[in-house]
Amino acid sequence: MDKEIKDPEGILKVITALFGKLPAYIVNSEKEYPVKIIALKNKALIINTNLKFPNRDRILTVVHNGSKFLAHFLVAGGDGNGIEILTPVKIQITAASRQGSRVEASQIQTGMVVSNIINVNDVSKAIGFDDKKVDAILLAYRTKLAKAFPLSSIFFAGRMDNRLRLMHHYDKDIFIVDRKEKSTASADFFPFDEYLRIFDNSKIPDSYSSEICVPIKYKGYVHLGYVQVLAEKPLDLEIYKQIQTFANAVSRDIISTGVFQESRDICQVMDLSMGGISFIHAPSRSFSRSVTLNGTILFDLNLEEGKRVTIRGIIKNIRNQETNFRVGCQFYNLTEKDIEILGEFLDAGKTAEGENAESENPQEPNSEPDMEENSTMVREADTPGDPFGETMDSEFPTEEPTQES
Repeated sequence: MDKEIKDPEGILKVITALFGKLPAYIVNSEKEYPVKIIALKNKALIINTNLKFPNRDRILTVVHNGSKFLAHFLVAGGDGNGIEILTPVKIQITAASRQGSRVEASQIQTGMVVSNIINVNDVSKAIGFDDKKVDAILLAYRTKLAKAFPLSSIFFAGRMDNRLRLMHHYDKDIFIVDRKEKSTASADFFPFDEYLRIFDNSKIPDSYSSEICVPIKYKGYVHLGYVQVLAEKPLDLEIYKQIQTFANAVSRDIISTGVFQESRDICQVMDLSMGGISFIHAPSRSFSRSVTLNGTILFDLNLEEGKRVTIRGIIKNIRNQETNFRVGCQFYNLTEKDIEILGEFLDAGKTAEGENAESENPQEPNSEPDMEENSTMVREADTPGDPFGETMDSEFPTEEPTQES
C-alpha cells in the first residue's frame, strides 16, 4: 500500500485537503506530538510548535480513510518562537495502525462515562441567535469591566472577526505591553509583528499603545468572542491575569444559561487511549443530532470520581449493536491540561493492567479495532469557514531551502 507523491501539484492537493482539516501531528525523536496548523500561504504550511529540532527537516502526519500520510517539509523561515514556515518536499502514504496502548473499561475499577456531548457546529449556531439570558450576562460584565477599564469591550458573536480568527489560528492571547517597543513583546503571546498588521487595519486611535485581548472559549476549545482592554500606558502581567479570569467567568456564566444544547445522555466508555475513545450511545434524539460520521464533537469524559476532562474529537466510526450504537472517536488537539490528566490516568491504568497480566499470565494481547471503518470523506472545519480560506500574509523571515539528503 506504500506510495510516494513528489509532484508539487499533487503534494499541494493533499496538504490542502487534509492538513488543517484533520488532527495533525509532528514527528520529533521518533514520537508524534499534536501540532497547530495556522495557515497555508504561498504553497507553504505555517505551523506553531513549542518543540525543538536538531535540523530543518520536519515530518507532519495525518490519518484518513485507513491511510497515514507522512508529509516531509523543510523549514523556510519563522519567527524563532515556535512559528515556522514549511515548504513541502514529498508525501508518503502507508497503512494506518493504532499507536500506543489503550485501556479497556473492564480493566479499570472505575465507571468511565461520556456526558454533555455537543456538535461543534451547534456551539457556533447557538450564539448566533438572540438570547435574553446571554444578553443580560454580557451587559452585566460589560458594565463591570468598564468601571475598572474605561476603554474596554466584549466581543461575542456567532461569526469570528479578524482579531478572533487570528487568535484562534495562533492559539495565543494578545498581550501588547507597548506597541512602539518590540523589545517588550513575549513569545508566549500573539506574535508582535502580526499584531501590528491588525492594529494598522483597525480603527483604534494611535494614542493607545497597550492592549490585552483574551478569547472567550466554550470549555477551552471553541472561540466565542473576546475581552479587550486598551490603554495609553503599559498594561502589566497582573492586569492580564485579571482579564484572563474575567473571560473565563463570562464563558462559565454563559454556558450555565443552557444556551448550548448539550446531550443529557450518559454513555458508557468501552476503551480509551491517548489518541481516541469508543463509547456506547443509545439511539436518542440527541444522538441523531450530534453524532455524525466525520463530525467534530465536544464532550466531558468522567474518568473517576472528581476527575474529569473535556475532549474534542472527530467521529471515525459508528457501529450498530442491535439496541445501541458503538461510537469510535479520534481526539483532536486537546489542551495541555487535559492531555496531562488523561496521561496520568492511563499510566495508572496500564500499571494496574500489567499487574493483572502477571497474575493471570494471558497468552494473547488485546486485539485492536479497525482504524477508520466507514470513513469516506474529509470532515468539515471545526470552526466557521475553511481554516485555509482566510489566511494572513506572512512576513516572517524566510530563507531559501537547500537541497539536503
